[in-house]
Amino acid sequence: MGKSPVLFIMGVALGILSIPALIGYGQFDDNVNLVAMIYTAFLLPVLILPFFTGGSLGYAVEMKKKGVSGMSTFISSAAKNYPKMFMAGLIAFIIYYILNISQYPLGDGYIDPMVGSFFGVLIMIVMFFVLMAIEFYDIGIIADGLGVVASFKNSIDFVRRNLATVILFFIALLVLKYLVQIPISFGMAGSIMSSSAYNSTVAGLNSSFNYTALNTTALVNLMTTVKMSLPVLIAVGIFQAVIEGFVFAFLALFKTEFYLDMKEGKNITDFDYQFPVEGGSNQFPKIKI
Repeated sequence: MGKSPVLFIMGVALGILSIPALIGYGQFDDNVNLVAMIYTAFLLPVLILPFFTGGSLGYAVEMKKKGVSGMSTFISSAAKNYPKMFMAGLIAFIIYYILNISQYPLGDGYIDPMVGSFFGVLIMIVMFFVLMAIEFYDIGIIADGLGVVASFKNSIDFVRRNLATVILFFIALLVLKYLVQIPISFGMAGSIMSSSAYNSTVAGLNSSFNYTALNTTALVNLMTTVKMSLPVLIAVGIFQAVIEGFVFAFLALFKTEFYLDMKEGKNITDFDYQFPVEGGSNQFPKIKI
């Protein structure tokens, strides 16, 4: 990471472009919230993110192979691979969207709570393994020059052959991605705890055991209705962009190192041997095992 300032800079840029996701936590009207939601839920992951991912992985691959890279590599890799990264990213987005909305009926009262909890956990497990199985489609496109369909097949095969190690990698990846959400958590916690409604609700919880359930519901409702002020939103956005810079740079390098090293490890039995031809000839035909 110390040799890759370009990745940090571009990660911060991506963090800045992700700031509209915070609008839903602020005090804005419905039209602004709607535009921000469309941008955050679709435009950012489908149209913008493939450019940054393609550039960062191209940069990381060159850094892995040559020990040095630059902004020109980032831009050229991002531009060259954008069509394939866009199409593959769209497929991954659809898969994630289908898995995500499959949880919604569980919370609408159509299913017994116990059964719903069971299926909720089951869906989360399925999401974990499905998303893990397609996690390496992007590095396959960048490092191996694969097509869209081939990149998904390669990712599934790569995960299948290295399942135990990939599970640990994917858990670490999820934890690192969660770090970007820490400023939002602190910002919301501060806004909730500083509100007068929060103080009165907590006082109600402490004063009477008979009203605990009622006041607990009020506390939950408060946590979903309190909004961050503009200064807090700005502070959260700044901290989020900086953290995004570090996480973005680290994940690009980490993923590239992991993928290429694991692939090389699986091909360790590929050697070229040369054996002399009978009769003392100086020609040594290659035999690949």
